Amino acid sequence: MLRTRLAACLLGLASVTAFAGPPPAEILLKAADTSRTVNYQGTVIYRAGGNIESMRLIHGFAGGVERERVVALTGEPREIIRIDNKVTCLLPKDRKLDLKRPALKGLLTNVSPESLKELAAWYELRDVGTARVAGRVCRGVALAPRDGFRYGYEIWADEITGVPLKVALVGPGRRALEEVMFTEVAFPVSLPDEAFAPDLDPTRFKAITRDEPAMKELSGGAADINDFPLRFENLPPGYRVTMREQRPGNDLRGRVEHVMLSDGLSAVSVFAALGVAPEKAFNGLTQMGAVQAYGRSLGRFHVTVVGETPVATVEAISGGLRLSETTGKPAAKP
Repeated sequence: MLRTRLAACLLGLASVTAFAGPPPAEILLKAADTSRTVNYQGTVIYRAGGNIESMRLIHGFAGGVERERVVALTGEPREIIRIDNKVTCLLPKDRKLDLKRPALKGLLTNVSPESLKELAAWYELRDVGTARVAGRVCRGVALAPRDGFRYGYEIWADEITGVPLKVALVGPGRRALEEVMFTEVAFPVSLPDEAFAPDLDPTRFKAITRDEPAMKELSGGAADINDFPLRFENLPPGYRVTMREQRPGNDLRGRVEHVMLSDGLSAVSVFAALGVAPEKAFNGLTQMGAVQAYGRSLGRFHVTVVGETPVATVEAISGGLRLSETTGKPAAKP
């Protein structure tokens, strides 16, 4: 009897070994590539807390050009059309906020063999098995944080095409804080140009166009902050300044300094503004789902630190800000 059970166990182990999938790093690297270079379209849901949005997503790649169109199926009509890094949002004329583009591949854009080696200091790469997403078998990979300064990520990639069909931001205990997933998906051989043309009447909707920063700016290199009016001390492990830009203030008269910090996956934005009225200044901590924001006054500046990170991260970054020793003035206008 014991011999029979042992033989069965060994047979089961051999079966698991024989059908073991590719290693997590290989799955992740393939997902990073196919999310950009494969044609796919379908219905996507975005869930954060109790909020759920449904969207139609069409993604194409031809002649070295990546195109994407997102159409809201719930709420007010709005669309996003992207050609490489140029993004156009079509939304009602009285709407101030644009539609958040599904982050099915955003965090994968910079994944490479080199970046995985760097990320290994802050995240553990794990195989989390298989699951069905949109009726297709997917293999799951987790990037589990090694400390309390970042959340984890789970990516579920289609077993056949390698395209990520579900991406989740996870907290302790693998609790999903945000997730984007296909509910139905197809992989057309080609897509006509009309698939990326907007349906909304341009006379009734306003168009906002912007160039997204190249992803290598967000996580690869370091930004020049020598003339930035603030300095960063005691940053959480792994975080570094990766991007800097200036934006018009809310009143369009002043300018707001925006600095982004990243560990290669998680990102935190720091906004420094002059001339914020005390009664309008946001101070202390506020939370909206997985997003944490911490506001404080520092000299003549009002500083807001925002990120999809644990509270400890935005508090540490905000608490480590100091006025520059060489200037207390904002950087020169371009």
